Amino acid sequence: MKEGFDFASLNYLNSSDHVSGADLSFIKSYFKDKRFGLILDIATAAGHCSKVFESKLKVGIDLSLNMLKTARSEFGIIPVCATSTQIPFLDQTFDLVSCRIAMHHFENPGRFFSESNRVLKDRGILVLVDSIVDVEDGYLNTIEYFRDNTHIRSLTVKEVINYANNFRLLNYVQTKRKHTFYDWAKRLNADDEKVKQIETKFINLPENIKQELDVCMENGKVISYTDKKGIFIFEKYDIRA
Repeated sequence: MKEGFDFASLNYLNSSDHVSGADLSFIKSYFKDKRFGLILDIATAAGHCSKVFESKLKVGIDLSLNMLKTARSEFGIIPVCATSTQIPFLDQTFDLVSCRIAMHHFENPGRFFSESNRVLKDRGILVLVDSIVDVEDGYLNTIEYFRDNTHIRSLTVKEVINYANNFRLLNYVQTKRKHTFYDWAKRLNADDEKVKQIETKFINLPENIKQELDVCMENGKVISYTDKKGIFIFEKYDIRA
């Protein structure tokens, strides 16, 4: 699993989907007057999410050593090789935990939420950004898996909220993200044949799903598609206390 991401670390550093976006702009604005002590970015990849937070120290965990090296050199993150389900830190260590465009790779989202809750201090913040599905659920998840077999499943808003039952939801915003097809399809260094197969799957989608995903085509070629991103801001809060 991690080998594909090791080879693609520079692709992720320069990826238009990761460098910027409405999600990063929203988060930066939301926390513009807040400075944290210690933050943890889960599945940090090249480290783009961490840059929007003001903090004394930033730790990033990822399975890919090359991703961690990139995050350290580009954003000054303290790198730790670890998974989202076994975070190697003591209880109540962090003021904020973030995870951007990664949870769809997690085999056990419930464990991710549980571990995030454990390492957060009381009233600590969890910022989660991920792809959100709706009527296109089965279609888009199938294409995503074909492109990248580490893709497990993008969730619905309801499913995310249900998994996060040990948090209080402070805010939720949904945005749309337009993906340049060839940048997206080749991010994990797919060859031309694989890219063509991915493109064919988009072309063969039912018309209502093409409209839902705003699939843009020119001269029989897929130029772009658009999906939904959910921005969740949770707080660790025990209502029984």
